[in-house]
Amino acid sequence: MKRILAFLMALLLLSLSLTGCKSSVPEPEIRSGEFNFSVTYRYGGETKTVSGVFVCEYGGLSWALDGGYHRTWSGYIKGGTADDYVPIDTTESGDEIILVLNLVPDYFMGDYNLDLYEDVPKPYITIHQHTEDGGLSVIYDENEIEQLCAAKLISYNYDPPVVNSFN
Repeated sequence: MKRILAFLMALLLLSLSLTGCKSSVPEPEIRSGEFNFSVTYRYGGETKTVSGVFVCEYGGLSWALDGGYHRTWSGYIKGGTADDYVPIDTTESGDEIILVLNLVPDYFMGDYNLDLYEDVPKPYITIHQHTEDGGLSVIYDENEIEQLCAAKLISYNYDPPVVNSFN
């Protein structure tokens, strides 16, 4: 009986300590924003531009086993979806050529950790190759993509992130 009681007390103390950590994560002053974007690429001899407005919203605090409480952000393209990829084409062999806009809400809302990610988000083109055994291989190298299917990112322009403060 003492073991059960001790276990329940330990569980209660653990849950109370985790709940207390939530208050140590500061809330953002700016909780939403809209950001213009424009990406130009060339494929099949044609140059195309994808543009729109990316909407970012604060989602509150969330808890993860590997990092504790943290701020969450969500984003979607105004008048569209939450997906930030644009199918360009499907080859005869079934490979998919995809423009990934790489719109990251944390970055645009001034809550991006460059120490973790080492670079600011930018668009890129990938090729998803489906293997005979049902697997998937993804090609990211821009030179290899240009050689395989003549797809190339020409330019992009993203609004700068907000300067946010957290209190």
